[in-house]
Amino acid sequence: MHRFAPLLMTLAVAAAQAQPADFTPSDRVESLLSQMTLAEKVGQMTQLTLTPLAVAPSQGSGRVEMDAAKLREAVVDRGIGSIINVHDDALPVEGWHALLREIQTVALEEGRLGIPVLYGIDNVHGANYVVGGTIFPHGVGMGATFDRDLAEQAGIVTASESAAAGLTWNFAPVMDVGRQPLWPRFYETFGEDPFLAGELGAATIRGLQASGEIAATMKHYLGYGGPISGKDRTPIEGSMRVVRERHLPPFAAAVEAGAMTVMINSGEIDGVPVHASQYWLTDVLRGELGFEGVAVTDWEDIIFLHTRHRVAPTMKDAVRMAVEAGIDISMTPYDYDFTDLLVELVEEGTIPESRVDESVRRILTLKEKLHLFDEPHPNPALAGDVGTDAHTEAARQAARQSITLLKNEGAILPLAPEAKVAVIGPAADDLTALHGGWSYTWQGTDDQFFPEGSPTLLDAIRTRAAGASYARGATWTDADDVEAAVAAAQEADVVVLALGETGYAEWVGDIEDLALPDAQLDLAQAVIATGTPVVLVLLEGRPRLINRIASGVQAVVMGYWPGSEGAEALAETLFGEVNPSGRLSMTYPDGPNGITAYDHKYPEALGVGFTRIPDGFVPQFEFGDGLSYTTFAASGLSTSEAEIGTDGEVDVEVTITNTGDRAGRHAVLLFSRQHFASLTPHVRRLRDFSDVDLEPGESETVRFTLTPEDLAFIGLDGRPVVEPGTFSVMIDDQEATFEVIGPVRFLADVPRR
Repeated sequence: MHRFAPLLMTLAVAAAQAQPADFTPSDRVESLLSQMTLAEKVGQMTQLTLTPLAVAPSQGSGRVEMDAAKLREAVVDRGIGSIINVHDDALPVEGWHALLREIQTVALEEGRLGIPVLYGIDNVHGANYVVGGTIFPHGVGMGATFDRDLAEQAGIVTASESAAAGLTWNFAPVMDVGRQPLWPRFYETFGEDPFLAGELGAATIRGLQASGEIAATMKHYLGYGGPISGKDRTPIEGSMRVVRERHLPPFAAAVEAGAMTVMINSGEIDGVPVHASQYWLTDVLRGELGFEGVAVTDWEDIIFLHTRHRVAPTMKDAVRMAVEAGIDISMTPYDYDFTDLLVELVEEGTIPESRVDESVRRILTLKEKLHLFDEPHPNPALAGDVGTDAHTEAARQAARQSITLLKNEGAILPLAPEAKVAVIGPAADDLTALHGGWSYTWQGTDDQFFPEGSPTLLDAIRTRAAGASYARGATWTDADDVEAAVAAAQEADVVVLALGETGYAEWVGDIEDLALPDAQLDLAQAVIATGTPVVLVLLEGRPRLINRIASGVQAVVMGYWPGSEGAEALAETLFGEVNPSGRLSMTYPDGPNGITAYDHKYPEALGVGFTRIPDGFVPQFEFGDGLSYTTFAASGLSTSEAEIGTDGEVDVEVTITNTGDRAGRHAVLLFSRQHFASLTPHVRRLRDFSDVDLEPGESETVRFTLTPEDLAFIGLDGRPVVEPGTFSVMIDDQEATFEVIGPVRFLADVPRR
């Protein structure tokens, strides 16, 4: 039986039936549309944030006091269709219920047509805007699990707790591919691989939408995760062909999984802001991918067409460009300029009212699919669904499987219970280092809002090593009594050195240097110089460079931002109660100019100087790296056919054996390589993954099937193509080859892999 059977079984059927969302309007939708004025229609396309409608922030009070006049203007006079966000901090279930009931009561009882309001929230790694909500690892940590079931489970739990608070529209999951580790939203992605992002993102969507109470949002369409500068909301690197090959497949998977809504990328592709691109928003998203749901802008992004991208001479031009391109809802989010200007554009004949009707049909259909017309108010009976023991265990298991052991010289880990441990570093006794951004507050840096009693890593270690000493030694950016840290290290048998990052979200997390701050690296070097063995624990949202200290530590444990159960999961791993099984969902660079992904081209891997050889790609740690407290051996990798046509399939199988002395889980990653092609081929690409749980001495045979889609790449004309030639498949240290023969074959659909 599946390890999450109690939680999964009730929703398994619904999730298995996920398919592209059907937004065929009902008779009720058409009837409402026929009665609406132009102003009411445009109101449905307008989205405000909560702040301008509230009297003041909740400031931890658990309630938001609304300005009655401003609320009435928004949802009655203006007919605003959706509201988003919190006012600075998370609310308890009761606070959400009071807020949403007030909004819906005004809209339903005073609005001319009684249309309910759609409320959106960024519950991106669990119910992170619900007090007491279950917080999962951020996306890059979930990616390290290589576990579709876990991702689906996280979606189910998040949906359950969001629905308990009355929240029906979730701005998650992030389907972006994290190609630029400087980017401050890197941690929200499932990692650097398009197939991994598509598989785990699709599983999350199935979980979120399985109950029919929550709409998931695939974001941020398209290419957000590869900014040239590494800064948030900046242009991406890559031609249209690269965008199709690297960034589009996860969104194809999300549409196939039934995502009801999409949020648009704030950046631009080849000089065209995505919010103004009819090609990407209509021709590709709706035409090629078949998406029928609601497209919402990101924060102020229509405004930015005028003020930032400077492709629209006026705000009116910006509104016209975005609506013509294909947006349905404008996240305005503070004023009614979009509303007024769109009314003007329709009245003057620049935009036909039929175009507005398209968007309003989708919006009303979404509200109907979420049962808001029939059940507009939060259900008090669901309040007990937040923070249950089962949900907590699901988050703990996700954190356990995400933790990635990258180095373990001399088998220093696991730690012995009797070891004298010194815990050092700014991440050791800090909750923000476990949760990261989007945790009870936008930036996740205000720990007064974290649940009382939440353990830090230091707390979790002390429950296992009561005599553990502690010295911070440095803040995130400055030295802080390094001498005390050195003294603690000298008196210990082993040091657990916890470094990394405090929380941040979006542009606030922009940085100029990927290296850990000097204060942390200097602290590490001082501790290493004592000669006491060091276990480096990294709690961070992106791979901050550690090349100055990596060779001096005996063990490296990548914790990512593991969520509310992360401290316990890390301590369990450090002391051997859990056998680590995470594998890196990203390439960990070894230098500031070493930002090269695992699926690079051969010319990208040339070394420097006299070392210019095809294996010059030497990162700190590679995508897919991850050690265990046992050992695994792969053997017998083979293909079912030595030769297939360009329209054929081939089965791949390998036997995995636990050759160590304790039980463990092993993620089995299948890569392929085309030896020669008309465009420079990738060194390797992830094509599928699975896992095995094995007792010592136990073996299991794992099988995969490769289809033409798996063998394709995007040609110069933008179409996926399969070319004949020699292919290799690789699993761990095993490799096998087969031949593809026959004519070049073009595929009709956007490949997901």
